Amino acid sequence: MKVAVIGAGPAGMSCANALLSFGLEPVVIERAAQVGGIQRANFHPNLWMLGIPGETGCQITERLARHYFDLPVTTLMNTRLLAVTRAGTAFNLRLAGPEGESEQVVAALVLATGSRPRATPELEALGRHSRRVVIGPLNDRIRDEVRNARVLVLGGGDNALDHALFLAERGNHVTVSARSRFSARRQFQGACDACTGIELVSGQAPTALAADDDGIKAAWPDRKERYDWLLVMYGYRPNNDLLDVFEPAIRPTLTASGHIHVDRRQQTTVPGIYAAGDITDSIQPSVPTAIAQGLAAAKAIEQDQVTQST
Repeated sequence: MKVAVIGAGPAGMSCANALLSFGLEPVVIERAAQVGGIQRANFHPNLWMLGIPGETGCQITERLARHYFDLPVTTLMNTRLLAVTRAGTAFNLRLAGPEGESEQVVAALVLATGSRPRATPELEALGRHSRRVVIGPLNDRIRDEVRNARVLVLGGGDNALDHALFLAERGNHVTVSARSRFSARRQFQGACDACTGIELVSGQAPTALAADDDGIKAAWPDRKERYDWLLVMYGYRPNNDLLDVFEPAIRPTLTASGHIHVDRRQQTTVPGIYAAGDITDSIQPSVPTAIAQGLAAAKAIEQDQVTQST
């Protein structure tokens, strides 16, 4: 039985591996030229993977990819979904890849498209205009280029304050501006309060931002400042855009945050469609969570197919 897995991050690769173990035939469809999802750019040590202390997201991805490409899995890289429709009890997928358009008919679908850094349209436009604007934490420029500089960080969560500490340790002076109160863990807030190279500003988002060759101009109601770098740390948003090409009758329900709603078996509100990884609203998004959810989705598919065939 053929199962389409949309996305080749940790959740998708884990699901494909498990589907093979259960005697099913996974077909993995990935928009990018590489597997691994956003973890490919994660230069930070991954704190959640027990047994491999100090290994970065990049290194974890390389290890997962080596295992994955040893598997007899059909993987369609650089391939986009054009349309998903019902085909009786199955699903018909129309695809666009390097060799043109094609179709796949599958008995089940697993959505594992992950997430991406969140930003307003205005900040995304600013990021396209200037390389001194970095959206999200997974960017080598933060590690390799931001030194002895004035840095403005937008956001009040763990990523914002963790990166403020990371940058302050490298000779930067960092201002962290949160729209409301800081929501980061207490240990991050305490460490930032104790660091002379970090200024925390709550309840005061900039009213205007501009970028030029020399850096960033930021304005608040009571002052204007210049910075060398702007980091946008507004968390992540689920990659749910793929649902735009689904036939309306088979679009899974989303949560208020835009994640795909699933039950404990990773089943969406549409029979035959499952979801795993950061596209779902898990209590702790992480590589281990995604791997476990990919496995759970594969097991649920196996069980459901056995039930349908009896």
